[in-house]
Amino acid sequence: MHLDLRADVDAPGRLVHDSTPALSADILGDWREEVVRRTSDNTRLRTYSTTDPTSVSRPSLMQDRQYRVAVAWQNTAYNQPPHPSFPIG
Repeated sequence: MHLDLRADVDAPGRLVHDSTPALSADILGDWREEVVRRTSDNTRLRTYSTTDPTSVSRPSLMQDRQYRVAVAWQNTAYNQPPHPSFPIG
């Protein structure tokens, strides 16, 4: 199933004028990134993840120092996707 997060009208962005998610990061620790968005009434956070199984086993991206710093800057000022210090794939 394909889910277009931009079309999810009940999940507005971090700022009033855009649709930027509250966070995008490997928060579940399976090396695949999740997206966190707030609900329109600001009472809940929604986490979007994949349900597709994978046979690939990699360390959690949060084990990478550069990636953790990039996740932190999303929450302080520079809301851009985090990048690890190594190539994936």
